[in-house]
Amino acid sequence: MNYPVWQLEMGGGLLIALVAVTHVFVSHFAVGGGLFLVMAERRAYRTQDAGLLDWLRRHARFFALLTLVFGAVSGVGIWFTIGLVHPAATSALIHVFVWGWAIEWVFFFVEIAAAVIYASTWDRLDRRTHLAVGWIYFVAAFMSLVVINGILAFMFTPGAWLDPATRSFWTGFFNPTYFPQLLVRTLAAVAFAGLYVFATAWRAPLAERPKLARYAALWALPATLAGPLAAVLYLQAAPGAKDLVFGTAIPGATHSFRMVIGCAVLYGLLLAAVALLARRRPGIVSLPTGVALLVLGYGSIAGAEFVRESIRKPYVIGNPQAGYLYVNGLTPADTARAQASGLLAEARWVKGKDGAPLAGAERGAEVFRVACRGCHSLAGYRPIRKYVDGKPVAAIATMVGRLDKLRGRMPPFPGAADEAHDLALYLGGLDGELEPQEPAPGGAKVADAKALLQDKCLACHDLDGKGSNPLRPKVKGWSAAVAYEKLGKLSQLNAGMMGMDVTDEAERKTLAGYLATLATEN
Repeated sequence: MNYPVWQLEMGGGLLIALVAVTHVFVSHFAVGGGLFLVMAERRAYRTQDAGLLDWLRRHARFFALLTLVFGAVSGVGIWFTIGLVHPAATSALIHVFVWGWAIEWVFFFVEIAAAVIYASTWDRLDRRTHLAVGWIYFVAAFMSLVVINGILAFMFTPGAWLDPATRSFWTGFFNPTYFPQLLVRTLAAVAFAGLYVFATAWRAPLAERPKLARYAALWALPATLAGPLAAVLYLQAAPGAKDLVFGTAIPGATHSFRMVIGCAVLYGLLLAAVALLARRRPGIVSLPTGVALLVLGYGSIAGAEFVRESIRKPYVIGNPQAGYLYVNGLTPADTARAQASGLLAEARWVKGKDGAPLAGAERGAEVFRVACRGCHSLAGYRPIRKYVDGKPVAAIATMVGRLDKLRGRMPPFPGAADEAHDLALYLGGLDGELEPQEPAPGGAKVADAKALLQDKCLACHDLDGKGSNPLRPKVKGWSAAVAYEKLGKLSQLNAGMMGMDVTDEAERKTLAGYLATLATEN
C-alpha cells in the first residue's frame, strides 16, 4: 500500500522462490562443505592418503568458486528481488533485525577471506595452519547460519514478539521454531556436503572414486535419516503446523512435504547404491550420477522452502493463528484502517490521487493492482481469471467479501464495501461477459432464490459441473428439509466453508427450497 507495485506476469512469489531456493541450496553447502573439507583433510593427513589430498585441492577450488561467487551473487539477487516484490516485508525484517544483519555480514566477510586463503594455500601453509584456516571458515559459516536462522524462523513463528509488551530483538530471534529449524538446516547442510562430493568426484581417477563415494555416503546418509526426527520437532514447535502440512487446508503444503520426503528417499537410495556398487564399477561415479543426486537434493530443499512459505499464509510474517504482516504487505491494523476509509484513500501510489477520482471498473482495476497484484496475475501465475471467469458480479462480490473464509488462506479484503463492488465489477468484465445491471454494494438482500444461489453458493461453486467444484452433484437427493439443515452448519461439514453458514431464516428457507428443486433435476 505504501510502495509502488512491481507487476510480474510470472508472479513475484515464484521469482523469489527460484532465486531463493537456488541460493539456499548453495548456502547450505557453504556450511556443511566447509566442515567436510577440514574433516576430510584431517583424515587424509592421518591416513597419508595422497589421492584424497589431491582431490580435496580441486574440490576446495570448486567449493570456493561456487559458494563465494555464485553464493554472493545469488544472495544479492535475493535482496534485490524481495525488495521489489515485497518491500513491506523486507523493510520489517531490516528494522526488526538490523543488528542481526550487521553481525551476519561480519561473519560473511570472515567466510570470504578464510575460503580464499584456504583454497589458494594448500602448498604454501603448513598443515596445522591450513587446517586452522579451514576451521575458521567453518565456524564463521555456521555462525552465519545461526544468525540467518533466527530471522527465517521469525517469519513463521514471531511468537512473543507479536505482543508489544514483550517485543524485542531477542524475543523475535529466539522464537518457538528457532532451535528445531537450526537442527533441520544443520542436518541439510551436512547431507548436501555429501551430495556435492559428486560435483567433482567424477573427474577423479577411477581408483579414487569408490573411496569418495563411500565417504560421501557416510556424510549424507546419517544426516538424511535424522531429518524426519528434526522435522517432527520443528512441526511440534509451531502451533497447528502438523495439521497444515498433513491436512487438506493447504494442498500446496502437503504436496511440497511429499516432495521433500520423495526426493530425500530417492537421493538416499541412489547414494547408497552408488557407494555399494562403486567398488566393482567405479565408472558409476559419473557426471550423470552427480547431476541426478544434486537435482534430487535441490528438490528436497525446494520442497521444504515451499512448505515454510505455504504454512505461513495468510501472513508473510506469522502463521494462521497470529501474524504481523499479511502477504499483501498490510498489517492487520493497516487492513482495518483501509476497510474503514478505503484502500485507495490510504494507498500512496495509486491513480486518481491528485486528479479526477476513479469510479466503477476503472477503480476496481486500481484496487486489484494494489490489493491483489502482489500474488495474482490476470492470466499467468496464480491467475485470477481462473476464479472469476463466467461468474456473475454478485457472486464475485460475495467471494471478495469472504476472502479470509475461502480455501487458500487469503487475507481479508483490505478495502471499503464500494471498493469491493468495483473490484467485482472489474473482475467480472475480464471475460468480456459483464452483466448490464449490477446489484448495489453493501450486501443488500436479494429477493429471489436464484439471486440467493448466486450470492451464497456460486462464488465458489459451478452449478453444472463445468469447473472443479460443481454444486449440483453435491445436493443430489437433498430434500428441502435436508438442505435447510445443512445450510445452517456448512462450516461443520467442510472446513473450507468456515463462516459460510446461512443464518438469515428467510434466506435459509428460500435457498433450501431452491436447492431441493436442483436436486430433483439430477
